[in-house]
Amino acid sequence: MKFELLPNEILLDYFGYFNALDLFYAYDGLNYRLNKLIRILPLHLNFQYANKSKFGEFCRTMSLNEELRNQIYSLHLSNQDTDFQIEVFLSFFSLNQFANLRSLSITEINSTDNTKIISMLSSISKLQTLSIISSSFLLNAINETILIKNLTISYCFLTKLYQLLQHMPILKYLNIQCLNDDGYSYDTNRLNNTPCAIHLKELIIGDLQCRFMNFEIFVKEIPNLQILTISARNNNDMFDANLWEQLIRILLPHLITFNFNFDYIYQDQYNIILKKFQTNFWQKQYNCFTEYMTDKQSIFIYTIPYISNKFRLTSSTTRYNNTMIDKSDDRIIIKKLRKSSTDQQVNIGGYQYITTGHTQIISVLDIQSPTNRKLKKRKRIENNDYNKIDIFKNVTDLTLHLDILTKECSYYFANVTSLRLVPSAKLEHRTLTNQHIRILKTIINLFNLKHLNIGRIYGIENSLVLLEILKQSPKLSSIEFIPKAVIQLFNNGELCKYLNKMIKKIILRDYFESYTTNSEKIRQFCKIFSSIEYLFCKINSPDNLLLLLNYLPKVSIINAAIKNTCYPGTKFSPFENALRRLNVIFNITHVFKSEFCETRISIWIGNKII
Repeated sequence: MKFELLPNEILLDYFGYFNALDLFYAYDGLNYRLNKLIRILPLHLNFQYANKSKFGEFCRTMSLNEELRNQIYSLHLSNQDTDFQIEVFLSFFSLNQFANLRSLSITEINSTDNTKIISMLSSISKLQTLSIISSSFLLNAINETILIKNLTISYCFLTKLYQLLQHMPILKYLNIQCLNDDGYSYDTNRLNNTPCAIHLKELIIGDLQCRFMNFEIFVKEIPNLQILTISARNNNDMFDANLWEQLIRILLPHLITFNFNFDYIYQDQYNIILKKFQTNFWQKQYNCFTEYMTDKQSIFIYTIPYISNKFRLTSSTTRYNNTMIDKSDDRIIIKKLRKSSTDQQVNIGGYQYITTGHTQIISVLDIQSPTNRKLKKRKRIENNDYNKIDIFKNVTDLTLHLDILTKECSYYFANVTSLRLVPSAKLEHRTLTNQHIRILKTIINLFNLKHLNIGRIYGIENSLVLLEILKQSPKLSSIEFIPKAVIQLFNNGELCKYLNKMIKKIILRDYFESYTTNSEKIRQFCKIFSSIEYLFCKINSPDNLLLLLNYLPKVSIINAAIKNTCYPGTKFSPFENALRRLNVIFNITHVFKSEFCETRISIWIGNKII
């Protein structure tokens, strides 16, 4: 059936998967019917990685069309790869002009834009979800009530979190990438008698840097919590299973799910500590099964499936399965007692996996009732790969040492989108080889890979190594590398075609000129990577940056670093004048380091916005 003959219902479902920026760029103006359809959809507008020309064109269109602004239900603004996007957007709009905005995401923001955004939050009447991932975000600037239900932030001190919760009285979901108790001991007398976050149902902490005592005091503010997910690095305070059991029994009576990932410095008698997390309280009452790993001087204990999206695998990583599980006729029964209030609405789907002897066993947990969970039978699955896939199904960011890629191992990562390969201290594992790739394909499902980081690999055996990765990774569009390691492979025509077709983002981890010593080699590099839209590079001469601007027709963002032996003074004045003659927005800053001054250049390229 032809596309234009599809019924409206199917087209609307199809369009719902699009970023609004791409949807309008692809379908606006094709015909009357499509124009009408894309103007009745709730739109999700993501400007992260946006081309400057498309960004400016869409902003101008929205500024003239109130109905289009009213279609925007979610909005993502980002200064992650450019310093200017949020500032330019706010020169067009106030956020309260988006009458139906439900979700707002901000990635990296400067102090000026931070103040503007925060001043607008309380006026966005329908806002329910707020995500601000930025090292510069000032939480203490929020001093008005904001009626949002979901909040994600990158970093917070415990003192600031108490204040923040006071201004968000109906919050149900809170995700904090890092929570720190800033070295203070907290007194319960300092807190309100009435908990300030009684509606909070789910709490996720990516890195808990608090003493257990301080976290326990904080938990009194969230008595109705149902789902708790915590990672804590180098925090021995978190390894007392008895303290956690007491906290859950007394302070979190409605808790349904507790997921954790703790690590600390290796010490004697760790088995005794870990076995306390494998009692009936954890395994039967809370369906909380754990494994542990050792890696040189550290030990890790985690609930399964592994909860973190990041994982580092080295030759010294050793994984120990859970062996303390009740058995009956080769079946394992899981009982999960759900203690919850009658107004709960929880829908959780997941898997739990156990290895018993040589048999792999899987339980499928499908929670649909708000009341007590019934017993769930575990289905036996003797396929090792199935178990390996889902133990680490949450891992999307993986670091692998090359010396692990010498023999098959018991790990499998099905959903990795970012892969970093690191050389070993051993000489034989500093070059990426065909043998490494053969083993790599048994450990990782490369189909989902989007970013490849080989920025510490100084040698690649031959062009077939990189070519095989590209062939197995159809979604790969971003690569980080040392110029010397990859440029020497440019004599392979098939590899160059794949690089040209697939790669949209490049990060160079060494000085560009070291291996492209003349303008002809720069042209060759630009011809092979003529489709890239983002480039980060280290350079010696700003003149070569102008060559890159001329030879890369699709590039939208360039970030560069130049090392100077002293403060450059007016050295960059001719370069700045040349940029002003081009249609770009740019920023040049000088950062003093111990032995040199680094000049950082950020350029946003495209048609004039205003």
